Amino acid sequence: MTRLARFAAPETLFFLALWVAVLVLFRERAFHDPGALWHVRVGDLILATGFPHSDPFTYTFAGQHWIPQQWAAEVVMSVAHRVGGIDALLTGFATVVAGLFAWIFGRLHRAGMSPPVAALVTLMCLFAGSWHYYARPHLPTFAFLAGTTATLVAFDRGRIGLGRLALLIPAFVAWTNFHGGVLGGVMELGLATAWWLAAFAIGRESPVKSWRDAATLAAVGVACLMTPLVNPFGPDLVRTWWKIIGSPVLREVINEHMPADLSQATAQLVFGFGVVYLAILLGTLPRFPRVTWLLPLVWLVLAKDGIRQGPLFAVVAGVVLADVWPHTVWFRLLKKYGDSLAGEQNPEPAGWRAWVLPAAAVLVALGLQAAHVPVPVIGRGWARFAPDAIPVDLTDRIAEEYRRAGPDARFYNDANLGGYLIYHFPERKIFMDDRCELYGDDWLRLYSDAIWTHPDRIDEWAETFRFDRALVAVTPNDESPLEKYLAASPRWRLLAEGQRAKLFARVPAPPTGTRP
Repeated sequence: MTRLARFAAPETLFFLALWVAVLVLFRERAFHDPGALWHVRVGDLILATGFPHSDPFTYTFAGQHWIPQQWAAEVVMSVAHRVGGIDALLTGFATVVAGLFAWIFGRLHRAGMSPPVAALVTLMCLFAGSWHYYARPHLPTFAFLAGTTATLVAFDRGRIGLGRLALLIPAFVAWTNFHGGVLGGVMELGLATAWWLAAFAIGRESPVKSWRDAATLAAVGVACLMTPLVNPFGPDLVRTWWKIIGSPVLREVINEHMPADLSQATAQLVFGFGVVYLAILLGTLPRFPRVTWLLPLVWLVLAKDGIRQGPLFAVVAGVVLADVWPHTVWFRLLKKYGDSLAGEQNPEPAGWRAWVLPAAAVLVALGLQAAHVPVPVIGRGWARFAPDAIPVDLTDRIAEEYRRAGPDARFYNDANLGGYLIYHFPERKIFMDDRCELYGDDWLRLYSDAIWTHPDRIDEWAETFRFDRALVAVTPNDESPLEKYLAASPRWRLLAEGQRAKLFARVPAPPTGTRP
């Protein structure tokens, strides 16, 4: 490879193409999740006043214990937002996605897949999880988990020693403060460590070669197990994670926490790629599989019980397949018959030169955004909120109603609209949002029952919490029970209607003794 060609390696071209594609295709969609908005304001709050330990956003749970469990990512989002607004958030999102999958593509290509085949498998991996890609703090978990899996594969293969494996300790500390997905990394390391130690003890193939290695590996495992405690909140952070993981209600009311439903496209994408992974893995028979080859299978089983694990399966499978592919009958057949779909293995990584052009592209984009230069795709003003997902078409009217109602005004809002209100009106208190760990199972069950079964409960809440406006999400195919109730109730009148939401006002009760 010539020196100039090193700056345009296959990974380079793949990154640039995917980066532009993500900037275009996720221009609006990156912000569809409510958390994509309120996390920015949490970061603003941390930078302004330090870490909160009680709820700063609602009037319903004001003063209740709450911690910003994803604080590091929220600070990064806040800084990016200050630099280039939502355009910088979109650029950061696209950079993480394109960088991760360009790296996976490079691994597959160096494992002996031709560029078209490596690109196809990488895109299948990407599409299997794309429904869960948003500009919010869970995104770094994909990159951290991919790096963890690659490290375990390298140690399993003897390419790195225990010293390099121990670098997972600081990586897990950083991951802890970005997102609770670090528990997945700890799980992977624990499963692999148990396998390696057991294999060594019974005399089977293992990267552990001595009892000293075994003790060192166990120590690394214990240290990684303790990393979730290295955070500004100590054990309280772990308790918050378990509160979310252990909630039975979330599995009933939050789509991404629900079990896989094969009638839905999200599950079909995940398990469709699962079939591809299993087909490639079965091509290694009758060879006994390595433990790292089976890690995606663990995530695939977990995805059955919670579809939000599906994208994690896809990323882990993409990383592992680069190690599996050269040992399959499919690879041998393609090599034997001289098919161009199989190439030579090349263990040499692309090197830093392959990432010079991607880094330059990202820096140019951020520079244009910081300077408020309106250039399509990479400049300021490209990213936007879709009014059919976020009620930005009502923002001016909501602001007007807030002004009319005064500084102590209280609005009811559906949970999925809380992030929108926090982002656009951070000085105002809201009814609730999607921070499920704050509200707890009892409140979430009560709220879900109210909006779907007993919408008249909003009148009781209006008295209890003293609100006189209601921002209610519009259901695309049919009116929701709460929307229907407010539209028909003489106690409420419609103020404004947008693509995503309707704004209602409470009709004052007539004075006592006055005839209707």
